[in-house]
Amino acid sequence: MKTILHISVLELENLLCKKLVWLTAAGYVLAALTICLCDSLRQSYFYDVENLPIELTNFVEPYFLATALISALAPVFAGDREQNLDQLSAACLAGRKGRTAAKILASCVFAVTICGLFGAISVLIPAACGQWDGGLPVESIGGELGLSGRWTVSRYLLFSLASGSAGCVILSLLLLYISCAAASTATALSVSGTGILFEFLFHRFSFFTLLKEYNVWMFLKPYSFFCMNLLPFSPVVNLPVLCAAAAPVCGLAVWAVLRRGI
Repeated sequence: MKTILHISVLELENLLCKKLVWLTAAGYVLAALTICLCDSLRQSYFYDVENLPIELTNFVEPYFLATALISALAPVFAGDREQNLDQLSAACLAGRKGRTAAKILASCVFAVTICGLFGAISVLIPAACGQWDGGLPVESIGGELGLSGRWTVSRYLLFSLASGSAGCVILSLLLLYISCAAASTATALSVSGTGILFEFLFHRFSFFTLLKEYNVWMFLKPYSFFCMNLLPFSPVVNLPVLCAAAAPVCGLAVWAVLRRGI
């Protein structure tokens, strides 16, 4: 167990050193700054300019977050196979499955860490521009959804962090399965990008409620939990229920990755 944890730390360090991840984070910082400082852009693109952290969390951050995860996790197994490093797993002290388990653990921790980082950017950039009030009631999101006054900015952002973390873990496990099955990094990236695009289209335009709501973008766009059709409960209840519904898929992905190994 100690060996697996040690390998996980090394794998996590490797993931955190990915240049594309930090370039994506820098791109999000630049986008958030541009939106905060450009009044005309902010007022034309966002409906509720007073709750800018919430608007960023729902309508800008998810795209950068998904890009960062795909760029880092899609090559995890495919990259090793491409560089003929997969045979080294058999010589690992933890064994082939132990190293694979360490990669899965590191990827999940990485996903939650990146979610927290992007969430912090969504708060700190507006705060630095003087557009932050954690106690302000959230009356609407994107001009589409009205909320009761008991949802303040701070409370909503905590819910968004929980939702986003769950979504990032689910997405990371699916990406690892794609990476394990792909023959090359290019294939893993293209399949992952196409898959997340179709998920977005189902979530945004689908007439089938199941495809729209049993969807990873539900977690990445947390305001979706306030207007579900499949689960007409409060968002605090909808989130764990949907996580439980996603658990079998995640379990199958983990089983397939461990069984295939690398």
